[in-house]
Amino acid sequence: MKQLVDVASRVDEPDFFDPTGHNDRLLRSGFERLSRKIFEWSPTLFPKVLRSAEYSSAVQVPELAHTDTSANDLVPASARICPEERGQQLYVFLLGEAATRPDACTPSVLYDQIEEVATVSKLLRISVSLVSASFCPPGLIEPFTLYEDDHGPFAVAIPHHGGAAFLTNQVSVKQYAKTAKWLRGGIVGDPWP
Repeated sequence: MKQLVDVASRVDEPDFFDPTGHNDRLLRSGFERLSRKIFEWSPTLFPKVLRSAEYSSAVQVPELAHTDTSANDLVPASARICPEERGQQLYVFLLGEAATRPDACTPSVLYDQIEEVATVSKLLRISVSLVSASFCPPGLIEPFTLYEDDHGPFAVAIPHHGGAAFLTNQVSVKQYAKTAKWLRGGIVGDPWP
């Protein structure tokens, strides 16, 4: 309740920075409810919501409490709702080619992670695509999540030191929307599924 009151008291701020990460999930779920499309760019690792427990453990990300969690359990709940119940909401995940290389984990863990995401993407209303490293090398564009409604992009979330910056300033949002469009131009092959 305290977190909700804190976020509500800052609703007029055009850009919200949460250095602690405490409000991150609350804000993300709020933006997801307002969105019809959510675009996430993850240049070097699989996005958090698609990581299996083994992959998270291998890349030393302690966010998962249960070691038997699958990517199917992690994908935002609204991606699992029937299209008739939730309009055209779609999650679009774009991975940098570096995310599919076994630098951070063993080839078997990476293979299982890729297979699980490919399977999950067929069952849910998500799309996962790969951008080649020659088009966008690692480090060129930081990870971000872009939220869109019927009128277009309205917010962007950028990870920052364990917390996040949530930008609603339209100049910033339009720049990230332009970047997302550019990144889509580097997609290799067909999306999963």
